[in-house]
Amino acid sequence: MHARAGIIATSFIGLLAIGALAGCSGDANAAGADNKSSTELVFATPPGTDDPDEQAIMADLATMVGDASGRTVTNLQPADYLGVVEAVRNGSVDIAVLSQFSAALAYKTDSVDPLLVWPASTEPASFCLARKDSGIQSAADVKGKQVAFIDPGSTTGYFMPKSLLAKAGLTDGTDYKSTFAGSHDSAILALANGNVDVACTARQLYPTFVQKGVIKEDEIGIIAKSDPIPVGISIVVRKGLDNEAREALKAKLPALMTGNEKVSKTFGITGEPTADPEFSTYAPLVDVAESIGVDLQDLR
Repeated sequence: MHARAGIIATSFIGLLAIGALAGCSGDANAAGADNKSSTELVFATPPGTDDPDEQAIMADLATMVGDASGRTVTNLQPADYLGVVEAVRNGSVDIAVLSQFSAALAYKTDSVDPLLVWPASTEPASFCLARKDSGIQSAADVKGKQVAFIDPGSTTGYFMPKSLLAKAGLTDGTDYKSTFAGSHDSAILALANGNVDVACTARQLYPTFVQKGVIKEDEIGIIAKSDPIPVGISIVVRKGLDNEAREALKAKLPALMTGNEKVSKTFGITGEPTADPEFSTYAPLVDVAESIGVDLQDLR
């Protein structure tokens, strides 16, 4: 097991939220969701950074869910990716955006109903970064170093960069040590402060970190880029959600998301989504997980 870095703070509010959600049994929460007003939806977005601009994007997405469904939406942001899966599974959340591996896990364990999945991007999923004065210039140089990943359910902050290091012949726990930072900005700050040797983050977040001065390009550089993710982002719903809401979301949400430049950029949305995808859509993700020695069912 990886130890969560004591030096890095997670979202306390998010922890309280997901703790409250998961405090009751799954059956009780599902029943509560079914008794909830048909005019209300609870929408969960995945953890990302504490940046106000990104939080505003998540709020915009919640508004889109309301516009598409015609219902009042409450937006929650659980503290970690697997917390989002659990909240949908136990009925506390009606609809959620899931990272690729979280969606594959949830589908494989019959925890959610995938509603929409977008095509894969052709861009690298993740960048691994190191200080330029560290002597670390490639993935092979990570041997013997300390790496900050993001979260056990993070696609761009764990699965894809860990696969990148595996392709360089490095095994976590043997060739390098790792920890979970809890968020992308926490991992980058740990690197900038010298608490870890390498930090891996989402490609699309890198420019934001540079623009906001979190990363100084003359001090910190990209040492390696991962493969693209073989599947795009997913929208999932709880199993008991009514058909009217499902059909409205499938019909209207894709255009709203694609039409918003910030939302589409943040989630790497390209092309038209597939509605009600089969599990075979996610099979390539299972292959990546197995390549780094992870069984998705073990993450529950």
